[in-house]
Amino acid sequence: MPKNARERFDVAVVSRDPAALVAAWDCARIGLRVIVLELPDAELGDAPSNAGGTVAQLCSDLGLVMTIQDPPRGEENIYGIPANPFSTSVRGALGWRGAWRIYLDRLMPIMSIGNERSLHRLVRRRLGARALRLLVQPRLASDLGISSDVDVVDLVPGLGEATTRVGSLTLGVIEMMAADQAVVQRVEVAGGMSALRAALHERLDYFAVTRHRVSAVEVVAGAAPDDDATLTFVLPDARPHPVAVSALLASREYLESVSSTSLPAGVVGVSDRAPSLSTALPASREAAGLVRQALLSRAEKPPVGPVDLGG
Repeated sequence: MPKNARERFDVAVVSRDPAALVAAWDCARIGLRVIVLELPDAELGDAPSNAGGTVAQLCSDLGLVMTIQDPPRGEENIYGIPANPFSTSVRGALGWRGAWRIYLDRLMPIMSIGNERSLHRLVRRRLGARALRLLVQPRLASDLGISSDVDVVDLVPGLGEATTRVGSLTLGVIEMMAADQAVVQRVEVAGGMSALRAALHERLDYFAVTRHRVSAVEVVAGAAPDDDATLTFVLPDARPHPVAVSALLASREYLESVSSTSLPAGVVGVSDRAPSLSTALPASREAAGLVRQALLSRAEKPPVGPVDLGG
């Protein structure tokens, strides 16, 4: 343990994003000793609505009050990409001419889809520039706060493959709906992200996770590759607190800012590669799983916490 560290933790989670808190929960409930440091960053806001599936399952696990909403029949869409080119919402936004332009998507050759990863280019090519501007971009802005382009694979895993199989973007939406109706559902969480964070805080407190709201976090690698790193966090009263940590879970931006370290580490929370809570949750849980595996596989340096793999 570093000389200046007063405590040692198995995992440090640097984020206040709900998906990151779930990753901390996954680590804590098998007995790892976890510290969560919440920076005052601009992550998920308090919009009460999210895509279904993994978000609905999490809310159910936490006992949160929620409403799962199915879109009206014929109005199904994924982030504004319609299943029905002639839906009322499409005709209202684009008119009949715009609806027929979207229908052309079903007549275009599949080679026009190819391996396109840019959502903007894919929608523009298949559905037209007006569909991108009036249907898709407003949904991305209202739901996710995204104003720039995004990777199709990161935003909606499986949509690219479905589109390629059926040869059409709108039919790809239908194919995904047939596999899982949750892709077009909306989850209204009573209290929004604030309620979700509060419920996760309760779970973390139950497993004795140390939590702090901090103004800064600095990580310094240990002298040897297998040594713990020294993590120093600054509380709002400006007091620095050094601790020793064996693994780190944080946002992509934070990990990129950390000096080189051999600590097991993983990206958690909403990021450019997991731009929604529904995609960030499984990605964060996978990152937590890899970190847990790395910690538990080191026989010469067992975890601090009383690990119980049945937890």
